[in-house]
Amino acid sequence: MDPEGQRVIPSSDQQRLLQHLGLGDVESWFAQQRNSGRHRVALDHWHPKAAPDWLWSVGLPVLSLGEQWLGERRLLGLSALPGCGKTTLGLWIEAAAKALGLSIQVVSLDDFYFEAERLDAAIRGNPWGVPRALPGSHDLELLQNCLQAWRQGDHVLMPCFDKAKRQGRGDRSGWRRCDADLLIFEGWFVGCRSNADPTADEPHLEIPLTSQELEWRQKLQPVLALYEATWSCFDQLWQLRATDFNAPWRWKRQQEATLQAERGASLSNSELDRFVRMILCSLPSSSFQTMRADVVLEVDPDRNLRRIHLQGADQDSPSSDSLTG
Repeated sequence: MDPEGQRVIPSSDQQRLLQHLGLGDVESWFAQQRNSGRHRVALDHWHPKAAPDWLWSVGLPVLSLGEQWLGERRLLGLSALPGCGKTTLGLWIEAAAKALGLSIQVVSLDDFYFEAERLDAAIRGNPWGVPRALPGSHDLELLQNCLQAWRQGDHVLMPCFDKAKRQGRGDRSGWRRCDADLLIFEGWFVGCRSNADPTADEPHLEIPLTSQELEWRQKLQPVLALYEATWSCFDQLWQLRATDFNAPWRWKRQQEATLQAERGASLSNSELDRFVRMILCSLPSSSFQTMRADVVLEVDPDRNLRRIHLQGADQDSPSSDSLTG
């Protein structure tokens, strides 16, 4: 990555973001990052082909929050559709934070899937035949207990989930210690609330919703409501919002190819198709469009950041087109 390369995010968006986060004006903040060498240290841990907007508009602002909140226990939610880059972003933030002496860790909603037997039972009969990912497949009691203990200042063991186990169906795989000041909690439907109409038409779908899919969409709404206690714990919620709601078709294929190359196990083509169909159908697209996120960053199908929108700034509200493609 060339940190001084051409950026797409408008400077006015960057200015409002920094002011919203209490990080000062653009020129002073940029000078601080460059003079301290922080952006160079951060680059050592980032993919060389990543666009500079990911560094300046996401990575470094989050690291700055970690510095600002040092000594406090803060929880930042990060919501993004599968495959857009949130896991890679999380790994980079953790590595860069460690190199800079900042106390930041990333935890995934995926890590709180039930163990294999209970996971299989929780989503049995779903019309997409997916092995995980739906609301209702997570151990919310364990999640709440872990977050409560962490918030109180304890050193907490949180579960890890390995998606490559059981021929790509996944299973719990050990525990990790979490004691960071800033905890980033990521997931594909993090922040979604049960206030959308599950019977609403979805114009982005090439194949209309089936009767079974409509039945499950309605069934999942009260289940999704159970997650809102966790969302209410966030000090801030950031969303990487796809400008094309069909982008996960491309993103997940790329992600599964990488998993197959690195781990030797991934979803089959038919399983992958069903998984992406589930992402596009199981929750109303308006759940993502109307998400009450503090910071929304638009991501195009090539994973380039386009705009930044802030909660409460009417002139910055993302258009409905950002989810229809």
